[in-house]
Amino acid sequence: LVGICVGKKFPFKALHSILSRKWVKAGTFSIHMAENDIYVFKCATKEVRDWILDNGPCDVWGAHLALRLWERHTPPQQCSFSKVPVWAKLVNIPLEFWTPCGLSHLASVLGKPMHMDSATGHRQIINFTRVYVEMEAFSKFPGYIWARRANGRVVDVKVEYSWRPVVCDHCWVFNHSTRACPVQAYKDQVSAKMREKERNVSNVVSETEGWVTKRSKGKEKVHRSIPLRMPPQVPLVMVILNQLKCRPLRLP
Repeated sequence: LVGICVGKKFPFKALHSILSRKWVKAGTFSIHMAENDIYVFKCATKEVRDWILDNGPCDVWGAHLALRLWERHTPPQQCSFSKVPVWAKLVNIPLEFWTPCGLSHLASVLGKPMHMDSATGHRQIINFTRVYVEMEAFSKFPGYIWARRANGRVVDVKVEYSWRPVVCDHCWVFNHSTRACPVQAYKDQVSAKMREKERNVSNVVSETEGWVTKRSKGKEKVHRSIPLRMPPQVPLVMVILNQLKCRPLRLP
């Protein structure tokens, strides 16, 4: 099995101690830590593995321990928080769907079917089933599934989730919530710095007698400038008349 703690990070010794007490009835197993806070659970037998999955979900100090079957050709380091296995309870299932193929067909609407509990596998209970489904972060977690029977009638199959993970709307991962998103917090910090720079530039205000520089600390520094006085403009007609008055009269 491969597992991740969604929402929190725990020391390896603390997690090993808690799970050893919780899974004492399962049998012999060992816990190993891989990269990216991913844990590998090595079970002695298939029965031990099935017992751990059937008795899920497992909560550790308020954090959910998501478990999935290990795939032979997939290294544990490649597990992503964008997909998390969730126990889904299907209620009001038509009898013709009570086959491995039929139940997988219904569960595939939610995500990728991975495991069924022992009661469902032995068909001890047929009024509902529990399916372990790997769901995407952008899944809608529907409350009902439409199942079409052989006679063409559509039946609503109710879906209940034992645990619904918190999803980040910015990163589309289960590792943190939207409010605690580190990417969005970094973007907000950069935007705040840009607004502060624009505010400092806009604080330089021009005035008629000079210009004033606004400072965040200390007093305002005022720079005075002497306005340039331009000579008054005289109309061209007045200039010509003044020149005519200054000319001496010539006698014939």
